[in-house]
Amino acid sequence: MTKNILITGAATGLGRATVLKLAENGHNIAVVDFNVEEGEKTVALAKEAGANALFIQADVSNEENVQNYVAKTIEAFGTIDVFFNNAGLMIPFRLLHEYDENEYDRIMNVNVKGAFFGVKYVISHMLENGGGTIVNTVSSNSFKPTAYNGVYSMSKHALNGLTKSIGQDYHDKNIFAVGVAPNNMLTSISKNAAVTYTEEIGKAIHATTPPNIAATAEEVAEAMIFAMNNGKMLTGSTINCAGGQILL
Repeated sequence: MTKNILITGAATGLGRATVLKLAENGHNIAVVDFNVEEGEKTVALAKEAGANALFIQADVSNEENVQNYVAKTIEAFGTIDVFFNNAGLMIPFRLLHEYDENEYDRIMNVNVKGAFFGVKYVISHMLENGGGTIVNTVSSNSFKPTAYNGVYSMSKHALNGLTKSIGQDYHDKNIFAVGVAPNNMLTSISKNAAVTYTEEIGKAIHATTPPNIAATAEEVAEAMIFAMNNGKMLTGSTINCAGGQILL
């Protein structure tokens, strides 16, 4: 069954991998990202795979931009059946007291406020159209922080809490939310964090992080699709995709 799907942070990495897996099944896909060049490339790849896809540029931390990407998706497809709330970023590895306000604001604006704006406007639409499923890209850091990564962990704990709250408050309205929590992915998301990487930080990360398997974006995208297809039974929960790091 063809679904109308909206996905943020879809220009590269996990977002692109998820789009391409969705495209294989012929879904209608709205690709949202700030990066126009890579976002349009994702759309082109999705169309080659047989999907009906469009690109919408947006800063997910800007409320008007969020309203616009939701409106344009509805204009193009009629409804939003599934929302992949995937946009996120990392900031440099530091101890908590070393972060400045700009770094804190940057990550919270995208990872938390941007995620909130997305669900706010998508849920408003879903309530009018019989329901839907939301998949939030969380992180293993919502279970256990990586060393020198406290503010990122804070942001992902918040997103995990958002997932639980949607599951609690909207299941009787046919709206479901599932989190997907990867650990290491073989993508570029951590490049911003790595700019401050030192031997000391590396030792701390190694000492506090159990052995685990780094995943490809394509492998985690499989979990994203699983979450989408099983939202009713999984609602309010987060799928652990940490490759053995988090043993629950």
